[in-house]
Amino acid sequence: MLGFLTGALIFGLTYQHVFPQISKLANFGSVVLPDLWNINPYLTVLAFALMSLVLFYLIDRAGLKRKYTDGDEEED
Repeated sequence: MLGFLTGALIFGLTYQHVFPQISKLANFGSVVLPDLWNINPYLTVLAFALMSLVLFYLIDRAGLKRKYTDGDEEED
């Protein structure tokens, strides 16, 4: 909790000085990923959907499942 409060305090004190420099570097305006990558928007949707499915498959194959607590019931 102390780290959270310390980080919030540092962020609040440095925001006015740090944000303008970061904004100058990363300000691309109103841009979406397909425009940045110069590809079809539907291809972007398809790519992210496939990446999600592959990730879910790998998580399932690796056996990385939620650990149940005493109050939870396992539904397998």
